Amino acid sequence: MKMNELMGNPTSVQISNIVEETPRSKTLQFSLENLAQFQSGQFVMVWIPGIDEIPMSISSWNPPEMGITVQSIGEATQALVSMSKGDWIGIRGPFGNPFSTNSKKALVVGGGVGVAPLRPLIYTLLDGGSEVTFVNAAKTKNGLIYREEFERFRHPKFKVEIATDDGSLGFKGFATDVVSNLLDENEFDRMYTCGPEVMMAGLYDIAKKGKIRFQASLERFMKCGCGICGTCAMDPTGQLVCADGPVFTGEQLAKLTNFGKYHRDAVGMKEMC
Repeated sequence: MKMNELMGNPTSVQISNIVEETPRSKTLQFSLENLAQFQSGQFVMVWIPGIDEIPMSISSWNPPEMGITVQSIGEATQALVSMSKGDWIGIRGPFGNPFSTNSKKALVVGGGVGVAPLRPLIYTLLDGGSEVTFVNAAKTKNGLIYREEFERFRHPKFKVEIATDDGSLGFKGFATDVVSNLLDENEFDRMYTCGPEVMMAGLYDIAKKGKIRFQASLERFMKCGCGICGTCAMDPTGQLVCADGPVFTGEQLAKLTNFGKYHRDAVGMKEMC
């Protein structure tokens, strides 16, 4: 493999449209002509000139238009949400292993901006004939990503449940509480999730108890995105979130000691989830 291909064919793109999703998050859209294909769950490395390069989930893909949904958390994400139509950013990728879409009745659970990689997954599952129940969860109603889009969306095999920690919209409580209630009355053959890792760890325990196949999209600090630097290695297996993930199965997660407990910063120091 050529180095350019390994590094994800770096290119500069111009932001063509910006959609405000919540008071703290926006979707940036741009054209990526040289991307042959994309699978739900993959990510790109995004370079913000003069700031940093960070991994971002792909939240929409309508060739050649791509979108990434950004929530202001740190310096790099704040710079991204502050950008305007016509600004330039660097893109390379896509990287990582995608979600498996082998499901007939899927439960998709997103927390906060973790809904971003689940958005294309939902549409892919529905296009393949799957039944999909989607749990959109956040601390408050102002943190619900794509709320209006999925409220308007009508499909005979699609249901959406809303959960907020403070009860400002939908079910008052955590995503795990909603999922437990759903499993009392429904059977699902696979559960997909992305969001806060503590939430995903709780969902994993529920899925394991119910013997439901499970997939979670993980986030870790990355420098390269393509398996070179090793900064996103998981304990104790050494699996790389960029190359072996970001989507991990329940069987893979069972072997990890840091899932739902801690991650590592830029210099490898542990930080609790």
